[in-house]
Formats: sequence, C-alpha cells, structure tokens
Amino acid sequence: MKRPTRTDARRRGAAAPLTLVEILNAPELAALDVLTHAAHIATVALIAQHPHLLGDEYGRQCLDGDPVAQRAAGLIEHAFALSGAVRRYRSALANAATLRDDDFPF
Repeated sequence: MKRPTRTDARRRGAAAPLTLVEILNAPELAALDVLTHAAHIATVALIAQHPHLLGDEYGRQCLDGDPVAQRAAGLIEHAFALSGAVRRYRSALANAATLRDDDFPF
C-alpha cells in the first residue's frame, strides 16, 4: 500500500501535513495548523447541529430568532475568517522565505 504524498493530499483538497523542516523553520505553524483543523471541525459540528445554517436554495439563512443558531452562525463566520488569516500568514512566511533566498548573490 502506497503512503499518500503531499501532492495526493492537495489533489483531494485535504491539507497536507506539515513537514519537519516547515516546523523547524516556523514552529508556530504547528499550533496554527491545529487551530485551523479545530475551526474546521467546529464548523462541521455546528452545521450538523444546525443544518438550516446552510440556507435555502437561494443561500438565505432562516434563523427564526433562535439565539443559539445566531451564535453558531457567528462562530462559523469567525472560523472562516480565522482560516483565511492563517492562510495569509502562511503565504507571508512563504514570501519572506523566498525573499531571503533571493538575497544570495550566487
């Protein structure tokens, strides 16, 4: 049985696990990776509990004044915002590493 590679994980849409080199270069990525996965799991669980948060066929949510569903919708919005912030941070790290690599004159 073949072990899945990073490119296999990306093709499936799954996040590729961090490598040892990535963690050595930026240890904070380990915690951010766990945080991103936790936000995803929380989102899935909230939608499972409140499926009407997905909206109707037009994408409109019907919360019917349910305060718990309203808080769940807010949490989902913040989870998406957090995932985007982590993605931008990782991109900034990658750009910074590229700039450092370009500093070498040879």
